[in-house]
Amino acid sequence: MDFAANSIGTKIRRYVHKYPQWVLAAFITLTILFILLIAQVFLGMPKELLIVLGGTFLLWTVVYWFISRQKTLTPMKHIMRWLLPWMAVMFLFLGAVYYVDRAGWLWFRVTGYDVTLAENLSADVTISPAEFVTAHPQFELDENSLRLPPGDHFFKETVIIPQDSELTIDPGAVLRFGAARSLISYSPVNAKGTKDQPILFTARNPWLKWGVIGVVGSSKPSTFEHIKVEHSRQALVNGVDFFAGLSLIETDGVVRSSIFERNFGKDAVNARLSNVQIQNNEFRNAQKDCLDLDGGSGEISGNLFVNCLDEGIDLSDNKDVEVFDNTILDARGGRLEAEQNQESIIEKNTLGYSD
Repeated sequence: MDFAANSIGTKIRRYVHKYPQWVLAAFITLTILFILLIAQVFLGMPKELLIVLGGTFLLWTVVYWFISRQKTLTPMKHIMRWLLPWMAVMFLFLGAVYYVDRAGWLWFRVTGYDVTLAENLSADVTISPAEFVTAHPQFELDENSLRLPPGDHFFKETVIIPQDSELTIDPGAVLRFGAARSLISYSPVNAKGTKDQPILFTARNPWLKWGVIGVVGSSKPSTFEHIKVEHSRQALVNGVDFFAGLSLIETDGVVRSSIFERNFGKDAVNARLSNVQIQNNEFRNAQKDCLDLDGGSGEISGNLFVNCLDEGIDLSDNKDVEVFDNTILDARGGRLEAEQNQESIIEKNTLGYSD
């Protein structure tokens, strides 16, 4: 046995002496993969980032050692030519994704980190309606009320509707937003489309998600009828988190006969500390919850929820909310979450499997 062990040891030493570059490659490859695995298991690195880093490293390793197999280089030169290009490419790639996609959707898909970049536009909250129209000529002014006429409108920056005003969006208006850009209102919003002329909120480029429509702190209710919201994400504006394509925060509202499709934030619609009437809407393919009501009151009825990746309806502190005649369909048989009276609420709604 000792002879066999010595023989194997001799062969290994000869191989190491004859092919030092391959031994170096194997050692460094295993070391880097081990470090990535440790980072994933013990430091919580998302699996998406592990796959990107580990996959590109293995691919580049195969390519590098194939084109370098006939070259005689010192170990240090191999390391410089092998590892530094991979590190540089990864740095440039991740930096480009972070810079280009300010909404963070591509970044989330590539790295697994869900990041929302903050915007501070607090100075715009208290400007007069006349000052607002001067800064945003797409809008029209009628006394203290603002109006967005029909047609195609592109917003390359986040728009703040100031306090002590009111915004009306006319039927047939199409609002296209740049990456991570939002419409945040501190006054009521009346977006009343029609069946033939809905109001569309969407991204200028579907690959680069926009932010949200958010109404916060308005003393008067807002109304959204016959609107369509798609390709939205989330936003953090003036210190307030807007989790959904349509976010109503400490303000009342009606959301009726509208479509929310392919939304990529925490929710498609989120209402916090609000009295809301959410009726006869259609929700499809939300990245997480379709409808999230936190500490609010009102009515949720007659809506269709299809393929919400988390809950169709998620209710917190729901003692003053009536929920009935909704249909929730997904791959798990339909999901509805409520802090109180969940079973009795489920009996008033239809849960089932989507095709």
